[in-house]
This record gives sequence, structure tokens and C-alpha cells, in this order.
Amino acid sequence: MPKPARALTLILSAMPSEIRLIQAHLRRPKPGRHAGLPYVTGVLRGRRVVTAVTGVGVTNGAMVTALFVEKFRPTEVLVSGTGSRFNLRLRTGDTVISTKTIHHAAGNLTDQGMIYRKVRGPLAGQMTSWYYRPDPRLLRLARAAIVGYAAAPVRVAGRTYVPRVLTGVVAASDLFGVSDAKIADMRKKLNPDIMEMESAAIAQVCTQLGAPHLVFRAGSNRTQSNPGGDYRQLGQTAAAAAARWTVYFTGCLAAATKAR
Repeated sequence: MPKPARALTLILSAMPSEIRLIQAHLRRPKPGRHAGLPYVTGVLRGRRVVTAVTGVGVTNGAMVTALFVEKFRPTEVLVSGTGSRFNLRLRTGDTVISTKTIHHAAGNLTDQGMIYRKVRGPLAGQMTSWYYRPDPRLLRLARAAIVGYAAAPVRVAGRTYVPRVLTGVVAASDLFGVSDAKIADMRKKLNPDIMEMESAAIAQVCTQLGAPHLVFRAGSNRTQSNPGGDYRQLGQTAAAAAARWTVYFTGCLAAATKAR
């Protein structure tokens, strides 16, 4: 896919409450619409960006990603938002940089749990996978950027602490909550750190269309069967942590581009 004449980053979040935290830092913000979907362009820490909401779930994530990648031809795609804490060593606000994103409901559901498998893709002879890896250059830059990053302290359940930024595995499907049996099966076969509802589909579309991508997800509630109440209490703390890191990383991306 042809790239823009100048570097341009597409930043996607599932929820308006997540993307607004990033849009608040834009210089020269300009709203627009594509295929009826709203977006805001501007300059974020020296980088031209397009910011948009995907909505929740794999279909919404895939649809918006495909439309916006096709229209804007971004240099890269960043995903910023929240996810449940599958790895219980994570605290609310800890931000995971994806080393792999997984469709955790892709394959055969058997009495012994999931059997993950590839399926036929849109091109003849092509098979699509149940997992995708991010762009290596973006991942290296993100790992290096952690050293100079200062996270904002958070207060959760009466405790104040500084959340971390670390690399890990992100799993996604249209399931908001999952049973204890599903959690055990995922832990045994996938061992993810964060579970959410869009990133695997976004990663698949980016891979198919040749757009480098990287996912940032901050932990909110723990992964559970009925997370609604905990998510409402912890979601915005996580969203703010992910947005703060995304803004910082975008500045690192701009600096790295100038240095090349």
C-alpha cells in the first residue's frame, strides 16, 4: 500500500472516553468524517496524526481500521486503550505493549477447550492466523522509550503507586467477560497478560494491508465473568495511563523519524 508523502500516525481507541484523552493534546485539531465515521487530525508531540474511535468488538475494530488505513495510508497504526488484567501480577494502570495479539476465540471449541487454528483468508491460497506480531521497529522503539518515561501516580483501592509500562501478550474477542473455565484454558494455552475486544482484529487488518502496528493496553479490572462494575470503577484510570504513554511514545516516534 502506498505511504503518505509525510509521516502520519493513525491512533485508534475503542471508546470516545479513551481517544479524547489523546485528542486533548493535539495542536491544530481538525474534525472530519470518513464513511460517516468521525475523526480528528492534528499534530501530537511533533507527529501528524489521525485519531478515531473504532467502537467495541472485533467487527467494529476491523471495519474502522480497514477504512482509515485505506483512506489515510498511515505510516503506522497505534492502538491505545484498556483491557482486563489476565496476568494478576499486573496492577490497574500498568500498560502492556503488545509482543503478540491473539484471537482467543478462533478455532474449534471442544470439551477440552479451544483448539486454535488458521482459517482461509480473502486471497487464494492464503490462510490467516489466530495471532499477529507487531512491527519490529515500532516494538524496539517502544522498548527503548520505556527507560525515559515517567508515569503519573494512580490511586486504586486506597493505595497510591506508579504504574509500569512493560511488554506482554494481548488477547481479544467479542467476549467482555469469560468464565473461570475459559480463563483456565486461555492461561494454559495462551498465557496472555491483557484481554480486550479489538486489537487482534486491528492487528490482522494492519498485517493484511501492510500497515505497521503496535498495541498499548492498560489494565483495568481483573479478567472475570461479570466485569461491568469493576470496569466502571477502574476503566478511566486505565484509559488515562494508556493515553499518557501513547502521547509520550508518539513524541519518541517523531524524534526518531527526524533523526533518521
